[in-house]
Amino acid sequence: MTEQVDHASMTPPQRPQSPHDPDVPVNHYGIDRRRSDSRSAYGAGDGVGAVAVLVAVLSGVVVLLLSSSGLLPSFGTGVVEHENERHGDGGFGTGSVTSSPVTIAEPTTDGYPAPEHALEESGRPHGTTKSGESERDTSGKSPRPVTSLGAHPFNIPGNGAIDTECDLPDFDTDTAAQRAFLRSLTPCLMAMWTPALREANLPVETPDVVVTRGDVHSPCGDRSWRRTAMYCGGNHTIYWTARHYYRIEGRETAGPYLGQFAHEFGHSLQGMTGISEAYGTAVEEAGGTETAEGLELSRRNELQATCYGGQALAALQHGGVDNDHIMSALRDASNRGDQAGEVRNHGSTAHNRLWAHRGFRTNRITECNTWSAADSEVS
Repeated sequence: MTEQVDHASMTPPQRPQSPHDPDVPVNHYGIDRRRSDSRSAYGAGDGVGAVAVLVAVLSGVVVLLLSSSGLLPSFGTGVVEHENERHGDGGFGTGSVTSSPVTIAEPTTDGYPAPEHALEESGRPHGTTKSGESERDTSGKSPRPVTSLGAHPFNIPGNGAIDTECDLPDFDTDTAAQRAFLRSLTPCLMAMWTPALREANLPVETPDVVVTRGDVHSPCGDRSWRRTAMYCGGNHTIYWTARHYYRIEGRETAGPYLGQFAHEFGHSLQGMTGISEAYGTAVEEAGGTETAEGLELSRRNELQATCYGGQALAALQHGGVDNDHIMSALRDASNRGDQAGEVRNHGSTAHNRLWAHRGFRTNRITECNTWSAADSEVS
């Protein structure tokens, strides 16, 4: 059943835009993080030093065996050198997470109902309320990705993106200004999604963000600056091709950049949760993205990221971000999709609009479960 959208008070849509290029499926969201701490002990001739060294070596072997067997978690961090820039964690952290009390939804300025708040029916906010605090882990297990699609632990009823304030700098289209804008936006997106990740006992790992005016070189392959941004699960990094959006698409205001980055961040959520790994496995079993089944999997993957992006816009709107930015971002997301004659790997424009608005209006993770959606909603 197609969801009806009231466009009465919205700016007429622009020419439909090509979607971002599909990310390369990978079977692991990140790379092993190993720290080599070598210690030496020297005794006074009684052999204690030699014993300590032997113990250290044996301990290292045990750790490596556990890691290689999958018994230790691995995360995508590391440092990416690109255009003389050092991109580690970029100083990003999870900012203050604030849950709004339960209120009656007021209409937004464009005529859409305000999204519901990410609370359980009881009104209890999910997750943490202070940066860096972890909710008590009732499972007794450390957070690990879960390689599953439709039936995934991230889909906790009532959970969504927490309303989050975000102090964004003035926007401009030059690469430096885009970089400043996206680096200010990243911790806000982490803050809004951290409670839901912790509620589901899933890893919380800020993606690296590389903003470049040149070509992209990544573990997921090379990419021309003329192509759209991408998320690479191989090193948990969002690569942003700055010149594409200004010179190829002609985008001059903050909204489209905000909306597209929220979509790419949706892919990083898929990486953290383990959905990306499950998707990659499913594509391999389907015979690749060129098969009919592989193309459908790609559309479900992309439309879920679009829906997560809509949720992020809802959380930012309620956090006080300029509503012109929010509505412009939503319009841009609603105008992307596969055009006539193109490979059908992102979903139609109508279905991109459907999932972007569904995420925005409901702000519920369960409403973005494209893997369980009817075929008619992901064509």
